[in-house]
Amino acid sequence: MLVKCSWLLVLILSLLAGAFASSCPSGFNPENNRCVQERPIHGTCPPGSSYALSINKCVHS
Repeated sequence: MLVKCSWLLVLILSLLAGAFASSCPSGFNPENNRCVQERPIHGTCPPGSSYALSINKCVHS
């Protein structure tokens, strides 16, 4: 019985992991399949992100 239901448990866990893995870190918002944050007027982008000139925002790497 345990072996028969193990595939269902693996499926549910993989769906949950996929949902949490696609979320953005704190401070970043999802936009067009990217995690972005408004660029500070005077300053640099947060660590782990880079400035994208085309959208004028910081994009998480």
